[in-house]
Parts: sequence; C-alpha cells; structure tokens
Amino acid sequence: MNPRTRVIGLLAGAALTVGLARPAHAERVRFHYAPNQIAASAPAVPTGPGVVGERVTFFGGTEPFACQMRPTQVVTFRHYYTGQPVSVPLRLPEDIPLIQHRANRIIYNYGSYSVEVVFLTDGSVDVVYNTGTFGRALGWCFRP
Repeated sequence: MNPRTRVIGLLAGAALTVGLARPAHAERVRFHYAPNQIAASAPAVPTGPGVVGERVTFFGGTEPFACQMRPTQVVTFRHYYTGQPVSVPLRLPEDIPLIQHRANRIIYNYGSYSVEVVFLTDGSVDVVYNTGTFGRALGWCFRP
C-alpha cells in the first residue's frame, strides 16, 4: 500500500469517527445560587427556569444545561466574603472526600470526581461538578 493511500484511509477513518460520534456528556456543570436565594434557614435554588446549570464546554465557553439535581446533602457554610451563613444543596457521593480549602472555595475531591463550592464577591455561590474525564456523564443528572 502506498503512503498516499494510507494517509487518505486514516483521514477518512478519522472523519467517519468524528461524524458518527455521540455528543459528549457534561464533564463540568456549574450551578449559580444568587445572594437573595441563600439563607441559613432555607437551602438555595439554582437560578433560571427549573433547575438549570451551565455546562462548561471543552474550549471554556458555557451553554445552558437543564438537569434535575436531587441533592444528597444541604451543607451550611460561612460565606467567605459576606460572613453570613449560606445553606447550599450538594450532590455528594457516599465516598469519603479529600476536602481542600482555597482562597474563596472549598473542594470536595473524590479523585476522579470533584464538587467545588465557590464563594463570589457579590454574596452568591457557584457549585461546580466535575467528572474529571471528558465525555464521562454526571451519573445523577436527569434531563426533564
């Protein structure tokens, strides 16, 4: 087989693979909780119609992501900027995480999966779920 035929075959195979591939599931999904939704007495609800997050795309952009999130925990934190208690619903696995503290965030690190609670200067909170592997879906996410 000559080299030109081999290159054409490889390119055709790559094009076929890309053309038939299913869309990749979310690897990173962010839910934003506005300051007026966060109180120690009542857990926050994601902003937007229904339960809507943002999927962080491969190139760093975002797109709307509709997902029914059933929290397993409601965790109360002291907001890093406001000092007020905030109750945030989280979907945490049953495993034991490595809890990491950063300047304005707390990370529940499960190895190949992480949940990041980010405190924003306006008093709001972002929760970022990261499956750690591109193309690996969030196992708990059910679209309405």
